[in-house]
Amino acid sequence: MSLAVLIVLYRKASQDSIALQSLLAQQALLRDEGIDLQLYVWNNSPGVAQPCPGVRWYEADNQRLSVVYNQVAEQAFAAGVDLFMISDDDTNYSDVSLSHCLEQIQQVLNTHDGNQVGVYLPMMVSNNQLVSPGARWQFKGRLTPSVTPGVVPSKNLVGINSGLIFTKACYQRMSPFYDERLRFYATDSNFFIRYEEVFPKACVLDVMIAHDLSEHSADTPARALFRFEEMVFGLRISFESHSLAIRGLLNAYLLYAAVRKAVAYRRLSFLKALFVTRELAK
Repeated sequence: MSLAVLIVLYRKASQDSIALQSLLAQQALLRDEGIDLQLYVWNNSPGVAQPCPGVRWYEADNQRLSVVYNQVAEQAFAAGVDLFMISDDDTNYSDVSLSHCLEQIQQVLNTHDGNQVGVYLPMMVSNNQLVSPGARWQFKGRLTPSVTPGVVPSKNLVGINSGLIFTKACYQRMSPFYDERLRFYATDSNFFIRYEEVFPKACVLDVMIAHDLSEHSADTPARALFRFEEMVFGLRISFESHSLAIRGLLNAYLLYAAVRKAVAYRRLSFLKALFVTRELAK
């Protein structure tokens, strides 16, 4: 079985990426087990990192993640890989058995659920809290305290991009994976909203992976505003074809969220963001 993994670097040297270094350490061991682990690195801050041996190297100056994911997925599947995985540069695979993950995937593929599953999600943990997979009610996502590994319904399922594994069948039926109007945030939630319309099920892998989630970091007002704008823009794109009632509820929710942010950060710019992103989403 062949697995291509894309690691996106941003303002980080190759040797400082725990994701890249921990995967490079597994590459030779997996080869001995008959697993072809192909590493693709996209450097989103040219000049900070230099190409390293054993990887396919790409770079551009802060390219949209949606474009990066789609471009590399296309090239990886065109090269004949069976599975494609996305990783942030700070996800740690040191204690992860990729061969065990692939065994679980193969087991599902060999069952009647195999053609109903297009993505496999590891359990991602940040600060001792499960951050993926999670659940969604309409446009509101929420964390879940625990999840049972195995095949699960895709309805209202969400997960973060890092660690997500796509099958070739998923690529054939959903390519491109990501809406390229989106830049950095909301790419994952948009994908899963589309995914549930194509595949009735997904699979949660019986593995826990340590991940440094940026949402758990303290935000400056400027950073918080950027994240809020991205969230608003992403939700409006994700629900642009839904009913008028759902879009009305979404706008009410966004107004509520903007007021809370404006009060918390004492900045009217969060309210203004509702009108700026409305124009961008048209």
